[in-house]
Amino acid sequence: MALLLGITPVGVAAPDWYRRLFSQPPLPEQVADVGLLFQPNYETLFELRPDALLVTPAHRMAEAQLSRIAPLSYFSTSGPHPWQQAQQNLHALAHWPISARADQVMAGLLQRLEKARQQAVHFKDKPIYLLHPLDTLHVLALGAGSLFSDVLGLLDLPHHTPFAVGAQGFATLELEQLTQLPPGWLALLPSWPEIDLNPVLQSPLWHTLTRSDGHRLLVLPDGLSTEGGVLTAVRFAEALVKALNEANP
Repeated sequence: MALLLGITPVGVAAPDWYRRLFSQPPLPEQVADVGLLFQPNYETLFELRPDALLVTPAHRMAEAQLSRIAPLSYFSTSGPHPWQQAQQNLHALAHWPISARADQVMAGLLQRLEKARQQAVHFKDKPIYLLHPLDTLHVLALGAGSLFSDVLGLLDLPHHTPFAVGAQGFATLELEQLTQLPPGWLALLPSWPEIDLNPVLQSPLWHTLTRSDGHRLLVLPDGLSTEGGVLTAVRFAEALVKALNEANP
């Protein structure tokens, strides 16, 4: 969010993790590595002398230490309506002297989202299942309460999930359970966890799932983390529509 608003942080936790899981906007090389997300290097943070620390609600456990370095601003990425939450986060961050920048950013992103929605009009006949392969036998399925499920709704694409999900919008399913779902698109999000999809997709069960009378497969590009914000949501919409068009020209 900060990078999207033109704010270059002096330091971030796990920059390599960011570059792999989010990728956009690009993180400048000069940004310091301040350690792990929940085990930061406090000496490095002190030396950087930041004006503010942008953290998650889970960082309240370290509030006493972190507040000695700089004022804390908390941003949550979870909730019943992740797309609305993502927009609220962007505008909350832009309460610094750049509120107009947030409006400009959202206007551009909404134009891109509308273009993707128009391109998605031909793909309403099949349900879309959003999946993270965990291994050759299990997937993490996204449903209501996840950011990308919200995006399916914004694209007017079928996004009802016939399985129960937790508060974070996820459910762990066995591959056999996918055979019981109405045939649709299996959209794979390989960003997390870090696994090689090749052996997964070469398993006999995956071949059974995607036979001619079954599901159809979409492998989405890396760098689309479900923990992202407004930009990641729009990039997911564009990547999904692109994959649908390429699979069904």
